[in-house]
Amino acid sequence: MKKITAMLLALLMFFSLTAMPASAASGEKIVARMWLCSKINTKDPVDHCFLYFENFSDKPIKVGRFTVPVGGTVSVGTFGSTGPKGFGLYYNLETERDYYVDMLAIATRLTQSELDAVNKKIVNYNWWDPIFNCIFFAVRAWNAGADERLPIIIFPALMRRIIKNNGAQYEPFNLYKNNPNPVYKQTELKK
Repeated sequence: MKKITAMLLALLMFFSLTAMPASAASGEKIVARMWLCSKINTKDPVDHCFLYFENFSDKPIKVGRFTVPVGGTVSVGTFGSTGPKGFGLYYNLETERDYYVDMLAIATRLTQSELDAVNKKIVNYNWWDPIFNCIFFAVRAWNAGADERLPIIIFPALMRRIIKNNGAQYEPFNLYKNNPNPVYKQTELKK
């Protein structure tokens, strides 16, 4: 048990230290807002962490493999056995599941080059397991575009505390209001 705990801590430290700062080109236009969200799950025993994007551009933007219309939104997160089509990354699934409560979220605005860096993390990810879970995915993608990097802590309660300590807002947007988009699994959309 001690060896497993030591290995998990070593992995956490490694992933926390390898986040490299992203720098926005000066004068680049903001195209999106990205939210790192933590919600309490009232149906399953484990809480959830995911990303939510708002298109601020005057044209459609790509978030991962999903095209977000002008003024539109998309949620992006990974799921294990609770995913409707099995383990993997889903677009808009969080906006369909109304049993998530008490959302905490922090936001950052993204230029196109920052969104491109985030997209590289999204399109190349389609997995979930207890270590490389929803938090691992969401924070790793967040760190690719945000100015403030966060450590990747794979335990939902601890990650929620980190988000809160970094200025999170409670329920900063209505997750269910502005999303008429269907749910897609990463593998259903073309690269």
